[in-house]
Amino acid sequence: MLTLDQIVAKLQEIVGPRFVSTNPIDKINYQHTLAYGAYKFLPDVVVRVESDSAGNNPLAKLLAFANENKIPIVAKGGVGMGISSPLKGGLLLDMLGMDKIVEVNPKQQYVIAEGGASVYAIHHALRQHGLMLPNYGTYGPAVVIGAMINKGGIGYGMTRYGWIADMVLGLEVVLANGETLRLGALANQGTTFGPFQKWIHLPDLLGMFTLAAGSLGIISKVCLRAIEGKREWLHDYCYTFRRDQMDGVMESMADLVKGEVVYDIHFVDRWQYHWPMEEGLVDKKNIPDDAWFFLKTMLFARDAEELAYKEKRMRRIYEAHGGVEVKEIAEKAMGAKAQEYGLHGWPDWHVMGPDGWCSSVVRHSGMFAVTSKMYPIAFLKEMYDLDEAAKRDAGLWNAEHSPQHDSYVTRDLAMKEEYFVFYNPYDDEDVGRLRKWMGKVMEFSNQRGVVWTAPTLSTKGPYPYERLKNLYDVVKEIKQTIDPNNILNPGALAP
Repeated sequence: MLTLDQIVAKLQEIVGPRFVSTNPIDKINYQHTLAYGAYKFLPDVVVRVESDSAGNNPLAKLLAFANENKIPIVAKGGVGMGISSPLKGGLLLDMLGMDKIVEVNPKQQYVIAEGGASVYAIHHALRQHGLMLPNYGTYGPAVVIGAMINKGGIGYGMTRYGWIADMVLGLEVVLANGETLRLGALANQGTTFGPFQKWIHLPDLLGMFTLAAGSLGIISKVCLRAIEGKREWLHDYCYTFRRDQMDGVMESMADLVKGEVVYDIHFVDRWQYHWPMEEGLVDKKNIPDDAWFFLKTMLFARDAEELAYKEKRMRRIYEAHGGVEVKEIAEKAMGAKAQEYGLHGWPDWHVMGPDGWCSSVVRHSGMFAVTSKMYPIAFLKEMYDLDEAAKRDAGLWNAEHSPQHDSYVTRDLAMKEEYFVFYNPYDDEDVGRLRKWMGKVMEFSNQRGVVWTAPTLSTKGPYPYERLKNLYDVVKEIKQTIDPNNILNPGALAP
């Protein structure tokens, strides 16, 4: 078995001394993830992975070395949601140096990028050609595309088009032994036709590497479907409902999805706007006192005729179920300022920044944790009530902890639910409240059969996987076949 010094020396030989660190401060910084500050695992070594101008990178050599010496290895993008924690120590790969946009093809409407490319940079490259990703993530420049695919990937447009993972046409993946695979459309790269579709004359294996948390291979390149799009084609609305109108909320969302009217629906509650209203970022005088649920809605329309048709359908559905339009939220908390920047910016719909709802809440409440799972729209009332009860029991149902919901409505007639809690990660009692709440959420969610957004056994326990019975056994067999030494993010997909 190699010593740490020997491992470091070999890594420096592969990537260069400047890109290898065992500095305790570096390791502490890299252990953190965006949403699971309560789950912290230190790597033994941090390795920065860079690609050159020709797209060459050291991933194959790094994985072959780690595999030969049975060293755990986890790839990390800019920020994460529990996936990129090094549960077993070992090597943590900083993928941000593999950030090239390889190709934008306006005619075939696809983009190819390296696995460490910023989703924000991909959007920017597409906008130069009048294109956009159908699913528009709003997480600023930090999130990278490889990580988005590893956890499915969410964003505005999920109601109409699905996950970022649904946009994937092809992948290039490096396996544990250093072998490189080209899957889907990228298997056709280099031919006269190029990577025009994901279907090739072999079984589709793209799904093996989506939602896999880097447990089966590390994504080095991605080919994604794009569509024509301009910011001015997206139109913002918000309808509110009282706390006792949950049935109307569920029926409205289901009708809008089935009617294929909307581009995106976001379901949030009043906690999201408590601090923005207190700070004056949103004028509470323009919001009904009894408004509790907020359905932030976007329509995608290229011209006035298309917009008029969709607006009419949307308004009829919301009003039939008791919804009240609140223009204050659409103007202040969604897209009005973003549109001032036109094609140059597309800021994050006021999620981040000094006047964004997230920044406002963080100023008052601290760091946040979030659960992330899927269930049918028809069960929203039951799940919301259970979460409220769990937060009350844990002492979190108050403005200090801003226990808000921020959930996508999906084209599968499901909620891509995110339960938030803001907390002080340096206060043991507060962390204890957080863990108590998360334990209750995991229990009632697993009992009912939710689908978790990304596989991370450390935060969900084995039951969601074990209930899949022999399917989970097959996945573990695949893992054993292509990663026999279990070096790729061990503990995230299978014990």
